[in-house]
Amino acid sequence: MADEKTNTKAPQEPAREPAPPLQMEVTARPITPIGNLVGFATVKFNDVFVVEDFKILHGEKGMFVGMPSKPDKTSKTGYRDTAKPITAEFRTELTGAVVEAYHSAVEKLKDRAANLATPDKQPEKPSIQKQLADGKEQAAKDNAALPTPGKGDKTPPVER
Repeated sequence: MADEKTNTKAPQEPAREPAPPLQMEVTARPITPIGNLVGFATVKFNDVFVVEDFKILHGEKGMFVGMPSKPDKTSKTGYRDTAKPITAEFRTELTGAVVEAYHSAVEKLKDRAANLATPDKQPEKPSIQKQLADGKEQAAKDNAALPTPGKGDKTPPVER
């Protein structure tokens, strides 16, 4: 009887492709400040993973980003981060992207407010009543310009 050989080698893992470079798409929502809280942000990573509820804060040293968190009675602060960067380098990159998106959103709001404040840039539309009155007046002028039907002509005037 022949001894069966047993394979003791671990199966090889398939070769992994290198991870694509990290891309962050940040959406910032400025709010009316509440204490030092000035907005919230959402970050989408590589179009496959989203983290919401980053807090945009303004402190004595400038803008910074608070991580998403939930209440935790055992914590010193009463909250525990539910998502957080592991390295200082990534925290700096994330904070920079969120703060940049916040400033961009604030500039868009300022531009919209400036455009609303200057009526000469956008002519005011007449009211509905004014538009209807103008239309009636124009129709009367158009009808007056049409030739009057003669006695033998049986075509009625064109109504508009």
